[in-house]
Order: sequence, then structure tokens, then C-alpha cells
Amino acid sequence: MKKITVLLFICSAAAISVSAQKKLSFKPKYVEWEEKPVVHNVPREYANEPAIILQQEVSRDYRYEGHHINVYYTVHRVVKVLDDKGIEMYNKVAIPVNPDTRVPSIKARTILPNGKVRDIAKDMIKVTRNENGQNEIVFAMEGVEKNAEIEVLLKEIRPLSFFGSEEFQFEVPVLSARFDMSYPRELVFEEKGYNGFPTVRDTLLNNRRHITAVASDIPALHSEPHSFYNVYRMRAEYRIHNFIDENENDNSKVYTWDDLARKMYEEHYKITDKERAVVNKYLTTLGVHANGDEAENIRKIEDGIKSNIVLYADMDEDNADVLDSVVANRAATPSGCVKLFAACFTQAGVNYELGMAGDRREHKFDNKFENWGNMEYYVFYFPGLKNFLSPTSVYYRYPMVPDAILTAKGIFCTIPPKGDLIGGVSEVKTITPPAATDNQDNIAAGVSFTDDMNAMVDVSYSYTGYNATDLRKEIATQTKEKEKDLVKKIVTFAEKPEHIVKYTISNEAIENAYKNTPLEITATMSTSGLVEKAGKQYLFKIGEILGPQDELYNDKERILPVDLAYPHSLNRTITINIPKGYKVMNPEAIKMKSDFVDKKMRPVIGFSSDYTLKTDKKNGDKLVVTITEFYSQIHFPTADYERYREVVNSAADFNKVSLVLAKKG
Repeated sequence: MKKITVLLFICSAAAISVSAQKKLSFKPKYVEWEEKPVVHNVPREYANEPAIILQQEVSRDYRYEGHHINVYYTVHRVVKVLDDKGIEMYNKVAIPVNPDTRVPSIKARTILPNGKVRDIAKDMIKVTRNENGQNEIVFAMEGVEKNAEIEVLLKEIRPLSFFGSEEFQFEVPVLSARFDMSYPRELVFEEKGYNGFPTVRDTLLNNRRHITAVASDIPALHSEPHSFYNVYRMRAEYRIHNFIDENENDNSKVYTWDDLARKMYEEHYKITDKERAVVNKYLTTLGVHANGDEAENIRKIEDGIKSNIVLYADMDEDNADVLDSVVANRAATPSGCVKLFAACFTQAGVNYELGMAGDRREHKFDNKFENWGNMEYYVFYFPGLKNFLSPTSVYYRYPMVPDAILTAKGIFCTIPPKGDLIGGVSEVKTITPPAATDNQDNIAAGVSFTDDMNAMVDVSYSYTGYNATDLRKEIATQTKEKEKDLVKKIVTFAEKPEHIVKYTISNEAIENAYKNTPLEITATMSTSGLVEKAGKQYLFKIGEILGPQDELYNDKERILPVDLAYPHSLNRTITINIPKGYKVMNPEAIKMKSDFVDKKMRPVIGFSSDYTLKTDKKNGDKLVVTITEFYSQIHFPTADYERYREVVNSAADFNKVSLVLAKKG
């Protein structure tokens, strides 16, 4: 048998295309809808749902056209809305489409309970971009009422793709789901269902292969706080398994994880002598010395590239990934950027491995089902330092990587940039998260009161790790005029921006991340919103100084596991200068404690709040409140949800605490 590697695949696919064109003359297969639709009855068990999806059909039809293979992609959906919530959910349709796809047809209609049909006019269908920058086809449905049905049929022509996934579970039940693939016999795909969706093998019929997976009565899956919804939805994933040559004697598995490692090596490690000379000169401008301190060289290379090379999603130039062009034009595609990083590390003598990882919010890594389509993020690993670097995340700095890949598994190329290959070509590594203490969100506040009992607050916010990264990005991407709006978002207990008397921001530059220098925001404000008069007493809303807190008071049965973005810790100190002649009547309301311990009796998350009272007859007493909250673990199975919820709700309970101030005696 002859193994078809990634490096030979493009040529192999072209050869298959030419040899098969004369044999395959079928027209592309599309799902069609009924010219005269019939209104469906609602099964009794779904009568209390806001809506039900009667049909969810997705098909992918692979066809030779010229020297290429195109994919005729179809989505057909029929939804029956049952109440006002269902109408709100589905009276506007937004369908994401790839930028390089063609849409020969999109149709939508509303079928009223009396059978009358209202087609959506073509001029009501618009193409726009969503908040993530992705193209979307958007249109509003007309005449939607209770028990009406909404039907949408989208037909696309997509470029060749050998990997992907389709979701079949939603916030409402699905009565009938169907996933179809049809492709030439020379291609062999495999499909795998997740979270209960069926796994099926392909069949050969009329010189073409087919995969058909069907499911019925799929229950609704609702999103829940502190969870990654998409990971747990029923879905079908598919990948190319092998190609069969004309003699039908090639069944070697292709596009394995080893093949992915070889692809990374070929595309990002190999450079010409001219490129090597350019890189060496570039390293000199960055102050990088070959075989110098490894961590220092990594920082200089990263900051130099991310500060001076503009990253574009796509470029028209043929030499967009040629390093002398990248350095000269200070512009690169993601692939060109990764190639420049790899070349700089190689020439500087930095020991590294390049890898790719998937978004843990969307998919779980499956080592036995090599779906390259899930591997979205490039990441470097440094074996000597045991840290990671994200080359295409502009606002992240070593050793921080996007939280979307923390705890995820990645495929890393173990082929050395220089020297002979010893051992395997790929290795699975887990991208380890930082400690909770590296990601802090701290508050230090001092509170005093005016003669009329308005609160004067001096507050300092200190952020490190991921907390600081998000804010630094926001500061870097907005105008100076919008800066006070950002401060107002942080100082939530200032009712109006003008209540902020003054503020300062320090250590906001991106490079401060290398030493994890805290980003600090200080503010002074005068506010009456923290104090309420209650007869002869005053209520001071101390909890509101912390800002809004997540609440998990819902008693519904928890379905999804808990997943957090990253480990983090929060330390707060609030010093209350009690007016002379007053005392706090209920200081014990501050004291709270809740811990979640693991099997070794070690706290993995926790919340605690306490106080000390410092008496001062001359100037007035001081109440010093300390609050500690930490989340060292970021995944909890559903069985542990109740214990997790207790800790989160303790923080939410403190947010509601008010101290009673009354005159002594």
C-alpha cells in the first residue's frame, strides 16, 4: 500500500479529479422543500415548549467541477413556534456563511396555522457582519404568530473541505435531524457522533459513497451559567480517512496527527538562505543574541514582532508568507507570522515546538478522531521553560495564551528545526493554565462620610494576568476621550461619571505583562448612592463596592458541567472610617465563609470575609473588612455543582450586605 501524505495530497486530489470527471456526471444533490407545505400537529409532550424544530437537515455533496472539487452544502430547517417566547426566538433569522462561499439560493417562508404561506421577498434578505466579524445572511420573518411554522432553505457552493462538524441540538427540541454526505468513491470519509448523536459508516451506491445519520426526538439543551454550551450539544463530526487509487489498493489513513505535525514543519520551519539572512539581520535590530538567555530572547522576539508586524487575516500578495517580504512590508498573514516566529526562535537558539490546539469552548479533543478542522490556534511550547506562547494573539504576551485553549490538548511537532529526527514526529500536550495567584482582581478602598452622610470613596483596582490583559486591550483600542467611560464601567457604584472626582491609570502598556506588573486604576468619588437613611440610622451598602456578582440561586436541576475561563483570585480590603460618635450595629453580617475541598481536603475554590475593629475615641473608629475569593480549579463535573454553587453564592450574598450605622448610646 502507498501512503498518501499531506505533502502529496494536493497533487493526489488533482489526479483523482481528472481521472474521475468522465465517470461522474450526476447533478449536485440538494434538499428541496415541498411546494405545498402541510401544517404539522404538535406532539403532546412538547406542548409547553416555546418552539420545536420539526426538521433539521444538513447535507454536503462533493462534486468534481473542472480540476476542483466543490461542496454543495444545504441547510433545511422547519420550526414551529408555540408562544411569544418562541416567536421572539425565531422571527429573525441569521445564518453565518464563509467569505469564500457562493450562495445560489436562499429561501424562507412563514406558514400560518390556517395554511396560508408568506414568502420572504429577496430584497428583505441582507448580508451583514456579526459581532465576531463573520459574514451573515439576515432577514426578518413576516406574519409570525403562535402555531405558525418558519421554513428556511439555504444552498451554498463551498470550496473543498475534508473536516468539519454540524450541531443538531438546540435550546428547543428537535423532532427529526438528518446529516447527509455524498461523495465520489475515490474519497473515503468517516463520521463520528458526539453527545448521543449516532456514528455511522459510509455505503457505496451507484459509484458514490454516502453517509446518512439520523436522530429523532432530540431534547432541548439549555445554556447554563458558568458552562461551555457548545461542547455538550449533539453533533456530527467528519474527516477524510483515505483515498482509493485507480487500482483500488490504497487504504492508508491520511491526515493523521503525525501528518499535521509534518505539515507544520513544512510550512513554518523550512526557509531559504535569503530568508535566513533577513531573519538574522532582523534579530539584530531586536537586540536578540544567539544562544543568549532563552526567556529574554523569547520576550524580545515576541514584542518585536507583535509591536511592528501588522497581522492580516488574508493578503493578496503571492509572497505574503515569504519572510523577506514580511519583514520589509511589516505585514503578515497568520501563517507568515508563525513562520517568522519559528525562524527567529531557530536562529536565536531557542528550543521550541510548534503546535495547534482547538477551542475548548467548542470541542473536546479526541485523540482517536483526527479532525483538523477543530485545530484553530497556533501555539509554541518551550520544553526548557515549560511555558507556552501564542504567536497570533496580538494582545497576549508570553507566557499567557488565549484562555480558549487553557487545559486543552494540542498536537505539537517534535521534528527538530535543525538536526536529525529521533523518535516520533508529533506529541499530544496539555496546555497548562497559570496559577490562580497569577490572575488577580484586587480592590483596596477607603470610605469616609461627609457631614450629611454621603460617602467619599478612594478606591484602587489592581489587575494581573488575564484580568489585566483584557483591560489593556480595551485601553489600547479606544480613544483617550472614552477612557472615563472605561473607568465608570469598573467603578460600578458611581451612579454617574461626574461623581468620579479624579482617576489615574498606570502600567497600561502591553509589555508590562512580561513581569506581570499590575495594571492599576485609582479613583476618588463622592456618592450618595451607597448610603440610605432609615429613621435615625443609616444603611451603608458595603457590598456594592465590590461591583455586580454572579448569582446561582436557580434551583433547577443542573445539566451541564461547570467550566471557567481561567484560574483567578480576588483580594479586597475596605477600610471604613466610622463617623465620630457612630458605631456599626451589625458587623457580624460581614463574616462569611465557604470552601470547596478536593479528595485530599485541599480547598480548590473558596470565599471568606471578615473584619477587625480599630477603636479611636478621638477621630472615630475604623472597620477594616477583608475579603478573599479564589478559583484554583476551572472544571467541575455536574455532580459537584451544588458545592461549587455555595461558594459563588457566598460572594453574591456579600454583595447584598448593608451595615447599620447608628449614634452611640
